[in-house]
Amino acid sequence: MITNFRYDISFLRALSVISVLFYHFNFSMFRGGFIGVDIFFVISGYLMTKIILSGFNSDNFNILNFYKRRIIRIFPALLFMIVFFLMIIFFLLPTQFLVYLRSAFSSSLFFSNIYYYFNNGYFDQSSQYNFLLHTWSLSVEWQFYLLYPLILLIFKKTYLSNKYRFALIFCLLILFSFTSMLYHNIYSNSYSFYTFYTRAWEMMLGGTAFLSEKTMNKISDKIKILIITLSFIVIIYFICAKEHKGIWPNLLTVLPVMSASTIISLNHNWGIYRNKIIEKIAYLSYSIYLYHWPFYVMSLFLGLATRLRHKFFFILLSIIFSIISYHCIEKNKYENKVKYILLGSFIIFFISFILTRIDAMVYSKIGNLINITDKYKYSNEAKEQYNLGIKHLLHTQEFEDYKKEYLTVSKDKPNVILLGDSHAGMFAKTINNILETNNIHYIQVTADATYPMLQSKGEFKGPIDLFNYFYTVYIPKNHEKIDLVIISSNYSVSRKDLIEKINFTNTYFNRYKIKILYLGQTDIYPIDYPTYYYLKNTYSIYSENLKDKEYLLNINNFLKNYLGNNYIDLMNYEIKKMSSNYIPFMYDSNHLTYYGTEQYKPIIKKRIFEVIN
Repeated sequence: MITNFRYDISFLRALSVISVLFYHFNFSMFRGGFIGVDIFFVISGYLMTKIILSGFNSDNFNILNFYKRRIIRIFPALLFMIVFFLMIIFFLLPTQFLVYLRSAFSSSLFFSNIYYYFNNGYFDQSSQYNFLLHTWSLSVEWQFYLLYPLILLIFKKTYLSNKYRFALIFCLLILFSFTSMLYHNIYSNSYSFYTFYTRAWEMMLGGTAFLSEKTMNKISDKIKILIITLSFIVIIYFICAKEHKGIWPNLLTVLPVMSASTIISLNHNWGIYRNKIIEKIAYLSYSIYLYHWPFYVMSLFLGLATRLRHKFFFILLSIIFSIISYHCIEKNKYENKVKYILLGSFIIFFISFILTRIDAMVYSKIGNLINITDKYKYSNEAKEQYNLGIKHLLHTQEFEDYKKEYLTVSKDKPNVILLGDSHAGMFAKTINNILETNNIHYIQVTADATYPMLQSKGEFKGPIDLFNYFYTVYIPKNHEKIDLVIISSNYSVSRKDLIEKINFTNTYFNRYKIKILYLGQTDIYPIDYPTYYYLKNTYSIYSENLKDKEYLLNINNFLKNYLGNNYIDLMNYEIKKMSSNYIPFMYDSNHLTYYGTEQYKPIIKKRIFEVIN
């Protein structure tokens, strides 16, 4: 039985948004809930294919009208949400204002997926504090909407004259997109995750549901129910599976995507689909998707993201604002207002972009806090502090980008090496200052997110290759001229892993009789320190205090006992965490500013000369 209203699609919409909602709010039964986005892609692909190809059949498809309908459907609610949270953040969380604007200008013109690809990965820890991270999927869809009708128009004559040949071409396009996703996963899962053409196969599999509807309609109702049941079992398994870590999308993604496409293609009006609550959730699904994530991020900043009652409070807020958005924004008539919608989109883009270029000191007494939260890691000061991209190898660089002349040893001065990941790199300028003023030659071997050992378990090839060269070629050749190696890294790992790493560096340098010092553990915060400081001093919100302070103290005490005199205890060294003009000692949750590292200068200098002399 075929009806005009698609209860199956309505049910899938509701299931998808519920899955994404509870996944983001960290309900353990929805650990794979992010596949709700993949199901949304399937639904969109089906609907767009149906609109375009049905227009071909009736010879009344108008591409400009197609774009107009998509603008009316997507833009108004998104733009209103962006402006709403922009005001909330400006007044309540100003340290995040510029950070938010960077996301706003990319989201307003639907290229946030590209922006996030170049800046952070979806599953990265830091990404969960991005208020507009979820707009990546809307950008992917919009880019698909722009190009998809143009591609199908190329094959319009083929579709009208030979549907089997068209289906073959359609499947080849799906295969191209799918294999592109698999290929790019080898080098960069973030690229496959964020890029529209490596995601297009999911939407086009939705398109196959339209192409196969007539064939599927011949199947008996009993068989349809059996297939639908099995398809839902697959989808629910992926939503509730205990582990979905690693690469996504991947080869297995085809299972829930194909299951959703199959359910749609069967077009069966199953009684289970008919539920008033499910229907209302489906109607609200777009607005729920828009509002739930920013409210979740707000709960993180306020330290209210772990307790069940807090989760339900922010979920309730999401639903309330979704209802308001649906009735006041989505249901409005915009047929004659498209140019104003587009103008609004461009205005938000330009204002957001321009404001990110203005020094926050112009409009706020805590301008330094705002600037540092947003700009510090991209600033010239950070570049000089770390020697970024020069002596500190970035994760995006290859080993060949590191110039070996930086490793040249001095024949007439003591040689001291700074070795480690970004937690070593952040001390580069401070240690260089100490050494240069005392006629000691400074050598820096630091790189992103990689412990300095042979065949390190880091995920970035360039840093791994650098450390492999350091241990297999550089030290064996130059060990007699090295007076001291100063090591620092992210010690916040499992005890077993930490011992394994330290034992390697200790054993290796002892073999060559090279003296070593370890820079100690420093504080870690649950959110970036400037925002933590602002919340603590403005609202008396501690945002869960230090990230498991007891855990950090245990790490520090373990390292002190395990390494003895080779360990510089920084955690118990008293410093000033905020200057009088609002320069913080940290710019994110665990990396020091130059202002921060300089305060540790006396203890580091003292220990260096105790070892060398």
